[in-house]
Amino acid sequence: MAQPSDPLSSLPSGVKLLLRNLYNLIPEKLTDSNYPAWSLNVRTALEANLLLGWIDGHEVAPPKILSKDGKENPNPEFQTWTVIDTQIRACLLAVISPSVHKHARNFTTSVDLWNALAARYNSISTAHIYKLRDKLHTLRKGTKTITQYLDEVATILTNLDTLNEVIPERDAVNAVIRGLPHEYSSFKQNIRMNNDNISLNQLSGWLTSEEINLEIKQKLSIADSASGVSHSALYTNSGRGRGRGGSNGRPSSGRGSGSGRGGRSYGRGGGRGPSRDLLVCQICSKRGLSAAT
Repeated sequence: MAQPSDPLSSLPSGVKLLLRNLYNLIPEKLTDSNYPAWSLNVRTALEANLLLGWIDGHEVAPPKILSKDGKENPNPEFQTWTVIDTQIRACLLAVISPSVHKHARNFTTSVDLWNALAARYNSISTAHIYKLRDKLHTLRKGTKTITQYLDEVATILTNLDTLNEVIPERDAVNAVIRGLPHEYSSFKQNIRMNNDNISLNQLSGWLTSEEINLEIKQKLSIADSASGVSHSALYTNSGRGRGRGGSNGRPSSGRGSGSGRGGRSYGRGGGRGPSRDLLVCQICSKRGLSAAT
């Protein structure tokens, strides 16, 4: 009894390998958010092996039945086409996530399945693009570190790139600058003056350095402020405890005067009285005399 022939035997070995391992060539399965990248990977793999026509509609199914001399016979080309198409459809189903499977039912050809997925996820991708672009333009650094802030920007740009939405370098730089707080005002002004020549990678390096500089300035400012408070407290405490008539809070001796730092302070009765040389006689107007002498 003759063994049934392999429908794929006439295909090049590279094509057979592709059909059986396509899902291994796709890094991630189709989800609601990665259709552009997923479809690009699938199309590239199929195109590299001359199989793209099975999903873009160019490889039309041949007639199922051939009529010759009044007789109808199965068309072997249709059988081969059907096998290839079924293999491709099986591979497509193998590289979509379980949540997407409910949208991939009841399709009998690869092109029908492909077109249905494209119709659904192109519209979803468009809405997702608008959402990501809005997030990019409204993103703010806030309390995040520069590294955290730039990582968030990079994630948004990567997601947009996955959706085949390319953001110009200048727009990305502007988005980063716009989200910086007022502490970076001088830095932002300098960047805006040279925006045409700045890449996002350059900006990332400069921002990291600027963050370090701002942290150093803040620490120095705190240290200076603490030093000023300390000197003020020392000056205030040094004047405390001085007695009215003595020095350093002790009663003044009979002859001495107080030596407080704020100036001289004579005691109420313990210090010497005014110098005699300063007295003026009320009768003769001579210095050093008084009317009593």
